[in-house]
Amino acid sequence: MNHFTKTWMMIVFSFIFIIASGCSTNEGHDGTVESGVTEEAKEDRTKEMYPFPNDTPAGGTSKITLNTVNSTSEDGKVPILYVSKEDAIIQIGMDLENFDKSKQSFVYVDKTYVRKEQFGESAQTSVDLEEAMLKQGIHTVSVVQFDNDDPKDGSVTAYAEADYEVRDGK
Repeated sequence: MNHFTKTWMMIVFSFIFIIASGCSTNEGHDGTVESGVTEEAKEDRTKEMYPFPNDTPAGGTSKITLNTVNSTSEDGKVPILYVSKEDAIIQIGMDLENFDKSKQSFVYVDKTYVRKEQFGESAQTSVDLEEAMLKQGIHTVSVVQFDNDDPKDGSVTAYAEADYEVRDGK
């Protein structure tokens, strides 16, 4: 697939994701609306539910490639994002290969849970980067699959990661 097609698909997926995100609510799993819960408390609860597997090295046949407007993480390169102070959220494209489509894939940025999704042999998606994920420096996107889709007690069955760098876009 050429670079133009990948970029075009990333733009289309971004619009679909933005539209779908606008339809969400703050409903809990039981249908009640969460109120009075701080973002910090929600983040702590999420970290407990979906902990990062710290003692597991990346390896195996699974692979992710990060895509920015100007570069990609193919062949071990580190794509660069130029971020200004006004940027609240930036999306980065992600191509995935060789994941088990019967399992949930857990996406982390800098070992912090972002979301879960099902990917198969080949998939394209994007990741919303915000707050600490947009600070200057090198950051890591990881995609992990676990036995029984359980990050707390399941062993890692697939793990891939790629880096991106944030620079001041002024």
